[in-house]
Formats: sequence, C-alpha cells, structure tokens
Amino acid sequence: MCLRAAWCSGPPPRISKRSASASCCIRSSRSSCSVSANSQPPWTSSRRKSHTLKPLQRTIQKPVEFTGVGVNVGREVTLRLMPGTPGAGVVFVRADLPGSPHIAADPQHVVPRLRRTVLRQGEAEVQMTEHVLAAVSGLDIDNLTIEIKGPELPACDGSARTFAKLLSDAGIVEQEQPRTCRTVREPVTVADEGSTLTALPGTGGITVSYTLEYPHMSLPSQHFEIRLSPATFLSELAPARTFVFQREAPALLASGLGRGASLENTLVLRDDGTPVYGQLRFPDEFARHKVVDLLGDLRLLGSGLNLRLVAERTGHAQNFQLIAKLRESLVELPPHP
Repeated sequence: MCLRAAWCSGPPPRISKRSASASCCIRSSRSSCSVSANSQPPWTSSRRKSHTLKPLQRTIQKPVEFTGVGVNVGREVTLRLMPGTPGAGVVFVRADLPGSPHIAADPQHVVPRLRRTVLRQGEAEVQMTEHVLAAVSGLDIDNLTIEIKGPELPACDGSARTFAKLLSDAGIVEQEQPRTCRTVREPVTVADEGSTLTALPGTGGITVSYTLEYPHMSLPSQHFEIRLSPATFLSELAPARTFVFQREAPALLASGLGRGASLENTLVLRDDGTPVYGQLRFPDEFARHKVVDLLGDLRLLGSGLNLRLVAERTGHAQNFQLIAKLRESLVELPPHP
C-alpha cells in the first residue's frame, strides 16, 4: 500500500505477512531479525586484547547480500555487505557507477538534505545511510565495505533490524589491529530552536538519554535511555521504525521524497501518536528510533566512541552540529591496564 493511500477514507486493506516482508528480499541464511536462542551470538566470546592492551578491531566474517526498495527513489537496489580492511572504517562503494567510486563514511562527505543522511564524494552519493550505520555501531563493528547498486539504501521495514540481522548472520570476527577508543574531556553541547544535544565524557561505550516532544501536537512526550551493546541494540533499538506524521506526508511527497514509501516501511501517525495503520512495536518507539538515527549519524566519527549522550527534541540537523564540534574535541582514551 503506498503512503498516499493512508490519507484516503475508509480502512486500508489488510497486509498479509507475505506482502509485508516483500519490501526487503534478503539473500542470506535466515530472514528473521531475531537471534536464535540455540545459536551463540558473535559478540559473546571474550574479546582479545592486542599487545598494546587495546581492544582489537572487528569486521564481518563473510559477505551477505540483499535486495530492497529505497523509500525515496522508489527503485529496487541490491546491497552487499563485505569484510572491511583493518583501519579502513566503513566505506560505501557505488558498484553501479563507472569506476565503482568509493565514499567513506566520514563527516566531510555529509551533504545537507531533508530528513535523511546523505554522503557524497565527487559525483557519487548514497542516501539514507543512518540505519545501516546504526547497526554497524550497535554491533560494535569497525570496518565494513558496503557495495550498493543504486543511490539509496533499501528501506526494508523502516527500521535497522534487517541490517543488524544480516551483520549478525555474517559473523563478527576480530582483526589483528588495535582499536583507538576516544571520548571528550568536558561536555560538548549544541542547542537549536528548543533542541539540545550534549556529549559528556564516558567509559565502556555509549549511553544515550533521549526525550522526544512535539509541543504543538497532542502526542505525549517520550523518554528513553539505553547503554549500547550488541544485545541491547538488537532487542531495544533495531526494531524501532522511522515515522512520519500524516499531516506532513503531502508536503514530503510534493518535494519528491517518499516515492518508495508504503505502510510496510513507514510508520504513519496521527497528531496524537496513534498509527494510521498497524500497531507500535514499543510504547516509546518514536524516541527509540530517534536514538537509532543519532547512533547512525555519530558513526560517521568512526568506532571506539565512549560518550554519554543527552538529547532533547533533536534530529539529523542537531546530530551534524554535534559531530562538527566533536571532530575537534575527541581525545584518545589510554589503554586499560
């Protein structure tokens, strides 16, 4: 069902389980986004230390591939996730363009676009990178090559769990190169039109406290806190879907966005926060998805971040403002004894 149909009168047709899963065709082992209780997750083994006592970098063990439709361009695209070279970080490859240009997941490649993260290198760009980068961050992966045959990541079901499941199924392995861990010496804050986002010194990874409010709508405020780990990302964050208010949808469509949007990959809301169709996965699903976007954007700074993040009413614009400040503020943490 297309997004435009959500404004029509009368109840929408029932979406079968088969059609609801068709928006992202996964070419890997299992299509479920949960980890089997009988299989050991790749992060449960004890982490080895390098000779410098730093944790080792990580990548995936084998390539995985899937195909889905982009939410904005509305075209089918094939994505291939492949092991990355130690120290390379996350690199997108536009395999459909002459010369297969590379685009590093780096703040210098961000271009301002409405309601999404876009990276550009020369004439090549890739859109909607935040969900796959959030999965990379959540599963504690340092290096990954993302080959894409199109300009936009697939929407899947509007969440990050398909990407997280694929990465998990590919297996996560350590590499013989130490990871550099970083934090800030003092709080770094950005504020913009009632929104605030602060990064404070942290240890042991990333923690996030997020407050969501829409003062001019009847949607109740939401608050969500989490200490990031592969297990908490898979269960608490990865399933949270992107959302749009029903009143915003006509303008978004008129601007050229949402050509591939549907009720299968976008959560359409009334002003009070109730879905036009379907049910919420969490009572605070909107706040959780904002955290997903925040983690995906911050992953542009690389791996090994140790930060305590406090966010109120923030989105991509504030995320990029904070990233600009953090590029000048991050310092290396000493190795653990």
